[in-house]
Amino acid sequence: MGRNRRRRQGRSDNASKDDRDDRRPYVLAPKENKLFEEYYQGQGIVPVEEWNDFMDTLRQPLPSTIRITGFRSHAKEMLRILKQEYAAAMSVEVDGRVIQPAKCLSWYPGELAWQLDLARKMIRQDQTLKKLHRFLVQETESGNISRQETVSMIPPLVLDVQPDSKVLDMCAAPGSKTAQLIEFLHADDENGTSGDGFVVANDNDNKRCYLMVHQLSRLLSSNFAVTNMDAANLPKLLLQNENGENQAVKFDRILCDVPCSGDGTLRKNVDAWAKWNPAIGHGLHNLQVRILRRGVEMLAVGGRIVYSTCSFNPVENEAVVAAILRRNKDTMELVDISDRLPGLVRDPGRRVWKVMSKQKEWFEKYEDIPERLRTQITPTSFPPTAEEADHFKLERCIRILPHKQDTGGFFVAVLERKKSPKDVEQNMSSSNDKTAKNDNMTETPSASVSNNDDEVVEEITSGATSAVKRKSDEDDDVCEPMFKKVRHYGYKEDPFIFLKQDDEMWTPVRDFFGIRPDFPFSQLMVRCETGKKRNIYFVSSVVKDLVRQNENKFKFINLGVKILSRSVSKSVECEFRLVQDGLHILYPYITKRIVQVVKEDVVTLLSSENPYITRMSAQAADQLNGIDQGGCVFVYQPEPDLDGPSCRLLICGWKGKVSCRSFIPKSDRGHFLRLCGVELTDKAERTPRSKVPANGSNPDLESEKVAFNEDDTDKPSAEFEDGFDPEDVEMRGAKSGENSELCEDGSEEYSEPVLEPVDTPQIEKSRKKETCVEQDDFETGVNSNNADS
Repeated sequence: MGRNRRRRQGRSDNASKDDRDDRRPYVLAPKENKLFEEYYQGQGIVPVEEWNDFMDTLRQPLPSTIRITGFRSHAKEMLRILKQEYAAAMSVEVDGRVIQPAKCLSWYPGELAWQLDLARKMIRQDQTLKKLHRFLVQETESGNISRQETVSMIPPLVLDVQPDSKVLDMCAAPGSKTAQLIEFLHADDENGTSGDGFVVANDNDNKRCYLMVHQLSRLLSSNFAVTNMDAANLPKLLLQNENGENQAVKFDRILCDVPCSGDGTLRKNVDAWAKWNPAIGHGLHNLQVRILRRGVEMLAVGGRIVYSTCSFNPVENEAVVAAILRRNKDTMELVDISDRLPGLVRDPGRRVWKVMSKQKEWFEKYEDIPERLRTQITPTSFPPTAEEADHFKLERCIRILPHKQDTGGFFVAVLERKKSPKDVEQNMSSSNDKTAKNDNMTETPSASVSNNDDEVVEEITSGATSAVKRKSDEDDDVCEPMFKKVRHYGYKEDPFIFLKQDDEMWTPVRDFFGIRPDFPFSQLMVRCETGKKRNIYFVSSVVKDLVRQNENKFKFINLGVKILSRSVSKSVECEFRLVQDGLHILYPYITKRIVQVVKEDVVTLLSSENPYITRMSAQAADQLNGIDQGGCVFVYQPEPDLDGPSCRLLICGWKGKVSCRSFIPKSDRGHFLRLCGVELTDKAERTPRSKVPANGSNPDLESEKVAFNEDDTDKPSAEFEDGFDPEDVEMRGAKSGENSELCEDGSEEYSEPVLEPVDTPQIEKSRKKETCVEQDDFETGVNSNNADS
């Protein structure tokens, strides 16, 4: 039997070899779709004289666009670097074409958005753009810029988020728009700790939620939570009011960027050319209506909801908006945003359109549809009557066409709640209709969601119904739906456990770093119930309350910022060290172990793995010698008369017996060095580093080029770059794969092991290597493949 298996395996191997010999290179599908052209020519969305320009633009690659994170203190420095070193110096020739300099998007506030005359693939592959690619990768990972499509930036801008807004993003993944919402939330607070405002980023796809976590965690905000729920059937979120009673949350701002056919993304999604047909829009129309309807129900009076798609199709755009306005008579209205974003070229929404079937049949009204298509095409897919169109004012919607400003296609509609549904019901003239409606609501539970959010019946699973139970007759706004237990799919999340006041972990941390008593200790959180807590996170007070009140019916994926990590060492009395991610939150409360540094010290810390304290400036060395071993904070304060960054720099560090080091992610290391005017070099451009003089000066600073080890992270390294002291054992980290444990989130994190002192010959051999930095320590260089460009 084993012989037969080997024979079959041999035939299989031969067949696979033959297949490999017959392989042909991958050929891109042609960017043609006759049905697409026929459909949109029939709709008249694009003027006849502009049709050729429209189609030619769709066949061209989409330019790359970047956006500087606006709420950080480093934003001005990043804008200066972008203008001086990249925007003006980008006139290069690539594939025989002269690339134009980057241009600022005039309609985006603060000069924070820039468009490059380059496709993403071109940036990633062309060697002449290596410096630009490295800059984009490092700054994106550090959260200082975001690489986002131009038209995708529009919805958060017109949503008008304020620092105290309660914001819901219903279909948030992959998270670029959500990142903008969080930026606006912290517009007046660079520490990422705004008060009552928060963002709930929801998505129905479990895997995409984890991609969104990576995107949003770069912003280091404690005021957002990622949830994994069905947007069309979102349960009510509860929060405690001033009287300590649970009350349903009414959101001030809601972003409803729904799933769509995506024909506005043809410039970057080449496969969509062959797949597009009108039936895709019909299949998504009902889902889009349901999601927007649920968003409207969760909107506060005076609140604003933005509906957007990356589609040109009126069935997915104006038809959905008209269906919601028809359902919410006199309570919702479209907002005129023609005066917003000056410089953005847009077309108004359409009042009239036609419907086409997959068989190329045109219909102008629902009554003309044959019976066989009535399960595919719904009445709400058709345009409103002339009277309704005058009332809805659909021309207030905006449509972005690609050929107007070299962008993708997009649709945006801004709706505002003018009245509560209760107020409208009280003014209904027909009491019979009102009575019949109330009878239907009480006698027959509905599987859909009603207009009145206080009488919401939540559909948890397909075909499931539920009854409504009010907590009290006096408080109509407080109600609890009774529903079957929600079944969550995907990974099982670790619990969110908030520390108690008498927690024994906190006392040594508080005393070691001198944390002030007014620090909001109750907002600290861990992700495991038993055993030693490896990481401690910080969340805002409103997000904490949000989780505690709703964790039984909402699947929370991620929240909080890591501020402390366990780092056990027998020579240090505190078992936790500071973490760079949460340093901006904890620093205002720290009174001990703060080391003031100058620009040269910053470069020394970040260009050398473990520099001796004697290499630091006299001021920094005196401060380091005055504190015990353990974690510390290096602080750079800008001085007008000295050359250096114009913004404050906070660096998480560690003080050993005779040396020090930074605990900082590799992307932040490159960012801080760039702010100091020091450009990184990879293996091909690197020059050997010379011996460190006795006076402690750094010759690499004079050339302002340092080699960068991409493997350096905020975890300890395998060896001291400048040697080690046999008693300075807490600074020697584990080699890759050793002394590693699993964090609460399942990822691998290296611990700081306590190593035994080595023998004298080994010490002497090591000290011979201390006099200079070995070239082999920097063999890795910058890895351009660690982020998508």
